Amino acid sequence: MTAGSVLPHANGQVPGWVDEAGRADATAGAGAGAGGGGGAGTMIPERLTIAALCEKFAPVCAAAVDPLEVASALEFEGYGDRIAREEYGLRDVFALAQVLYRRVPRHPGEPEPAPDPWQQSRWQPLLHGLLYALPAVCFPAAGALLAGPGVLPALVVALLVAWGLAQGLAAVGYSRLGSGGIAQARRVLRSGLLVGLVGVGAAMASVRLAVHAHQLVLLFGAGEGVYMLGACVLMVVGAERWLPAALAPGVLGSASFLLLGRPPRLEHLAWGALAATPLLCCAIALARTRTPDTAMRAGLGRLAAFGARPSAAELRAAVPALAFGVVAAALLTFPVINGPHGHGGVNAGALVASIPLSLSMGGAEWCLLWYRRRTRLLLRTVGDVRAFRRRARGALLSAIAQYVAGTVVLVAIGVAVAASTGLVHLERIVALEAAGYLVLGTAMFVAMLLQTMRVRALPLAAAVAALVTEIVLHRFGVTIELIVPVAFLLVVGGYAVGLLGGAVRHGY
Repeated sequence: MTAGSVLPHANGQVPGWVDEAGRADATAGAGAGAGGGGGAGTMIPERLTIAALCEKFAPVCAAAVDPLEVASALEFEGYGDRIAREEYGLRDVFALAQVLYRRVPRHPGEPEPAPDPWQQSRWQPLLHGLLYALPAVCFPAAGALLAGPGVLPALVVALLVAWGLAQGLAAVGYSRLGSGGIAQARRVLRSGLLVGLVGVGAAMASVRLAVHAHQLVLLFGAGEGVYMLGACVLMVVGAERWLPAALAPGVLGSASFLLLGRPPRLEHLAWGALAATPLLCCAIALARTRTPDTAMRAGLGRLAAFGARPSAAELRAAVPALAFGVVAAALLTFPVINGPHGHGGVNAGALVASIPLSLSMGGAEWCLLWYRRRTRLLLRTVGDVRAFRRRARGALLSAIAQYVAGTVVLVAIGVAVAASTGLVHLERIVALEAAGYLVLGTAMFVAMLLQTMRVRALPLAAAVAALVTEIVLHRFGVTIELIVPVAFLLVVGGYAVGLLGGAVRHGY
């Protein structure tokens, strides 16, 4: 009901907003304002029946949590204790509010939908996929430059250490981003990056002592770790658009070196281009995590220093992510070093299949975001538990199918290019190696999806079991490298289908 509406009062007076200065006539002297006061200019509220009050305040009463909200609205409109007593025979305005609250049915309005945390640019996963895959261009060029003992152990150790540290650092960074904001996340990532660099250096020093690898080999392994840590930091803070600039020297230099036939006179330039990428990446990461000095000048140095250190809870939460990163890197590299027949040596077919699998991580991110947005929509639109379970499982299977379809195309293109250039010959064993990597990538995708739901123990345990099985039964070569990923996928896939049908997991 709006001001100016005409409803007959019980005593025959005409309702309407008036003042005591004489601008109205019909209700002059009819009563005082809210709470019994009144003076020149004091507004006297409409004299309405209880039913009319219910109609007037229906929107307030329908959305009110308790009578106090109704009482507040009544007092705002001028209905005080005196009017409640004289006009309605109630002791005060709170009693009047209780009457209205009981009479008007509650129909609270729908709350504003929370912002979707899984809504991102459609191009971001594609950019991430390129960032995962482009460093692989550097390896063929580096392979022509790296010689001497310890090449393979150094590169594998660098990959395992860097991947594990990057995953742990990302877990800490995202945790601090959610709890303390972007400034706190930048500080903790900056300190974590420095600690990670020390860890990579210590790992390369250990390799030097163990296998006496050449210094160039150690420098290349260290550069691999530096790039992965810097790229991880930039992705967490949302500055991955800077990574193509960091990748440009190494990728363009490597590609040019290979296209020119690997001329010896250009080896130093090729090394310089390869070294520029990790150094640029690390420098950009340090620059993008720099925080203003104004906090220090304002006397908040202790708070800033505290923000640079991860808490014990953050470190504990990062341990599963770090461990899974190490195990995942080991699963990806083991077929390459085990050989097609399980007797060691570089497995060219597995190496060719692993590069498209790295590129598929961008597609995996896109499918994951699609799945999380889809289940978030189901939470808002599906009210039946069984219907939600059925549709959520359908969305999961659809996301897996999308990832598999994209990865099949990438692996097929990679094998075709490798076969056309003579890197591999199209044989049955190459097809089995490609199939094994395809299944392994699918299992990794499901495990990654479970981790976004805060399910970490089972994916990690399944990945460790898969790696141990491959190591123990390595003599079976490509056969075991196909069987183990299938078992890994069945375990994590079956667990995901059973668990993610419930709505509770999709609230994270």
